[in-house]
Amino acid sequence: MSAKAISRTSKLLPRVLVPIVSALGSIVQPERADLVGISNETIGYVTYEKLLAQMKSTAQGRELLRRKPRIAEDTLLLAKSCSPGTLGKMYAEFMEINGFHPEERPPVRFTDGEQLMFVATRAREIHDILHVVFDCPTNLKGELALKAIEFVQYGLPAHWASTYFAASRLSIAERTLLEGRILPWAIRAAGRAPNLICYDFERLFDVQITQVRAKWQINHFQTS
Repeated sequence: MSAKAISRTSKLLPRVLVPIVSALGSIVQPERADLVGISNETIGYVTYEKLLAQMKSTAQGRELLRRKPRIAEDTLLLAKSCSPGTLGKMYAEFMEINGFHPEERPPVRFTDGEQLMFVATRAREIHDILHVVFDCPTNLKGELALKAIEFVQYGLPAHWASTYFAASRLSIAERTLLEGRILPWAIRAAGRAPNLICYDFERLFDVQITQVRAKWQINHFQTS
């Protein structure tokens, strides 16, 4: 089901059914940003309030709330102009290789309040940057690893559900790898990183990705 179809369906369903439909979809397809996003918006409201409080408690978070920067096509153009090996350049290459565009991510629609909407939007828009920072591929194992990192950092329920239930799509060998190496790696990586929702990643675009990973003690993604 496409993002447009999800939008049409959500308008026809009673609001109480929207989180159920989106939650089930995000469990089956954790790669679907629209389903995971709607699920988090509708059942993770309290968590977004906690994230907003975290942002208000730091200078960088308060600055983000004041400016409310959006990761859009102009952000991607800025990233493309960065030097080789920097976070910005690696992000631009990641987006090009995968055929992604920042503005393709579905908008936040079920969260009320300007600041809470920004928190939900920010968590959604930095997802692709986090793929680069943590060196997580876009396959199912990579998505589940990143969802685990985001769950440790944000506490959003859909991220936990996606990681827990979508693993059933993997083979026995892949599930063993996921549970024995990938998820422990993700939990450690999330614990070493700063508060991601409060971080101004755009100002790191000119920093070498190796420096960012070294500072946050991010080891290579466990693929085998």
